Amino acid sequence: MGDHPTDPRLTLRTATLDDLEDIATVALEGFPDDPEFDYRFPYRFERPDDNRRWIVQEYREYLEQPDKYAVIVVTASDNDDKAVALSVWDISVSKSHQGSDLGVPDDLQEEPRRRDVNALHFREFKRRMNDAFDFYFGQYGDGQIHLWLLATLPDFRRRGAGTRLCRWGLEQASQRLLHATVLASPMGKRLYEELSFATCGSFIVQAGGETEKLEIWAMSYPKTEGRRSIWSWASRLLGLS
Repeated sequence: MGDHPTDPRLTLRTATLDDLEDIATVALEGFPDDPEFDYRFPYRFERPDDNRRWIVQEYREYLEQPDKYAVIVVTASDNDDKAVALSVWDISVSKSHQGSDLGVPDDLQEEPRRRDVNALHFREFKRRMNDAFDFYFGQYGDGQIHLWLLATLPDFRRRGAGTRLCRWGLEQASQRLLHATVLASPMGKRLYEELSFATCGSFIVQAGGETEKLEIWAMSYPKTEGRRSIWSWASRLLGLS
């Protein structure tokens, strides 16, 4: 399940700062049909320059913290070997994120510096995601690798790029005997289920007094002793350990 025939035009690799603009394009074009994006950035079409500027800032922060985040991309030969899909994995959960407020201060008295955003929704989404991570996955601590972001350009979907990016994280988890965890949007939930993630629960993101809301699912892929043992045996056989 979740498998696609291997597409020889696709290549998976670790991203660098040289990929930043291409990654921003994937985020801009790959996330907008996800309900989370609509909820937080309803004015992105009126303020496209603002939207791109802050997305570039967000992914720059991930790329500049390689000891905390693994930014993995899939490139395509029929897209000039540029990124067509991205993932951001937190590989060191206990390390604090070093970065900006992405234009929306936590202090409710301060005005947001970006104009593509619903600041109330942005803050509520951030709060609920952080609380849910602690509630569902805090018990694992650094015994997990967490998928924060996954997106594919619309024209390159159904070619297995998202599955390959997920399998990269699952292989890392298996090798290191970790759980793999994700807080899944409605758009991503089906893929994670196909890859045998289990649902731990769900929660609602809803600002006080509003009817608009999001449902997010907490999902995990358990660590497996057997898989670690197989990897260790193969590594010794191949002289990799």
